[in-house]
Amino acid sequence: MNTVNSSRSFRPRLTQGALSPSEVVAASLANVAPAMSFMFSFAVVEQGAGLASGLTIALVALAILFHANSISQLSKKLPSSGSYITYVGKTFGPTAGVVIAILAAFGYIISTAGLMAILGGWTAVILQKFAHIFIPWQLITLFGVLGLGYLMIKGVKISTRWLVMGFFFEVAALVLVSVLVLFSPHTAFSLDAFNPAKLKGGLSGISLGFPIAIWMFTGVGNSMGLAEDTRNPRRVIPRSIFISLFFASVIYIFLSWVTTIGFHNNGSLISHLSVPFVTLGASVLGPVAIIVYLAGFTSTFAEIIGATNGQSRMLFSAGRDRLLPSFLSQINRYRAPWAALVFYLGIALTITLIWGMHVGPMTLFGYLGTLAGIPIALIYLIVNLVVPVYYRRHYPREFRAGVHLWIPLLGVLTMIFPLAGLLGPGQKPPFSIFPWIVLGIIALSLLYARFSVSRRQISVGEILADTMADADENASNAL
Repeated sequence: MNTVNSSRSFRPRLTQGALSPSEVVAASLANVAPAMSFMFSFAVVEQGAGLASGLTIALVALAILFHANSISQLSKKLPSSGSYITYVGKTFGPTAGVVIAILAAFGYIISTAGLMAILGGWTAVILQKFAHIFIPWQLITLFGVLGLGYLMIKGVKISTRWLVMGFFFEVAALVLVSVLVLFSPHTAFSLDAFNPAKLKGGLSGISLGFPIAIWMFTGVGNSMGLAEDTRNPRRVIPRSIFISLFFASVIYIFLSWVTTIGFHNNGSLISHLSVPFVTLGASVLGPVAIIVYLAGFTSTFAEIIGATNGQSRMLFSAGRDRLLPSFLSQINRYRAPWAALVFYLGIALTITLIWGMHVGPMTLFGYLGTLAGIPIALIYLIVNLVVPVYYRRHYPREFRAGVHLWIPLLGVLTMIFPLAGLLGPGQKPPFSIFPWIVLGIIALSLLYARFSVSRRQISVGEILADTMADADENASNAL
């Protein structure tokens, strides 16, 4: 009888304390994946915002600062592998938690599918350009994802090490190219990248450049999903969020300036190149141009590891809380959420390979990144609303109007820009159908929430990273 009761009380747990504070900060920095995020996004930002893309990125960094304030305030009180799902579900109830769980799963799986397209497509470019070997990008994506999935199933520590190694290489490559551009005798220094007069269409240009620039910062909050694997998560996770945001802001603004002056303020040329920084890097690196190409590769696989490790743990937590099917909460002997990892990677890979039969990898990346931007921006907006409600309700004595009300409300307002750009009328297919797809996902999630909440015993955020019940450990030993 005692064993049965223990089995019922048992909740699967990840490798608590596996990552040191320095490892979490390093992983958080690597999650930004600056080479991949900037290389494959900057031309799109330039197309929307014009030559003053640096100013647009700086404004996005400010918007993400408001968001970082919100998630750091919540992670201090609710450190959880469920992150956004736990924050919303704990504040607005299980129905809202289920909806956010499905919306987050959809948004981040779609986003990772775009990264998979880049992984295969960019590797194929490198092999063909430097080794004169042609391999279909879909095949490279398949085997690449299988390899990365194997690393992650072996545990968070080993996959994080690969993530960090890739990060150091890409940063070294970015710095090398930037220094060579700045010291080139052909470079003419200018601040046009930050001149409001150079915006295409004024505020409308900002709203068009905002969505993809927001996507560049999505790695900033990935460390939240590692709370259960982290020592002292209430302190370490908020710190890692702000450190990664500061790093991302500085390097993106710097790279946008370097790229702009490197192309002599020719915004039209920049916007018509698929990866302008690589073109610029190849011109200054000459015979060792492969360095900048490899930076894009290492950055992409690092971002896939970082995103999948963080977001699959959201699914794991949602399964453990029964917001989503409980099979997602299964772990292996390495205490890795293998079921959530396989589900996450499997769905993303399927989307990439099927859609990739009709369009090229770079085009597919643009489609999937734009589609993912809608639910991600909606989640950011909602989480900003959570902060004042949660603190007023649960910690009224700690409530401070500045950090718990006004800054989150500014975060809500700044999310209107990307949503306006993503949901605005007059867009060409397939972009015109993306809002309807997201609306359909929300409708289905509401129906599923109504069904599941009435039939399951749901306990949102019952298990936090550093307050695990002793009963769980005793139950684990009894099994």
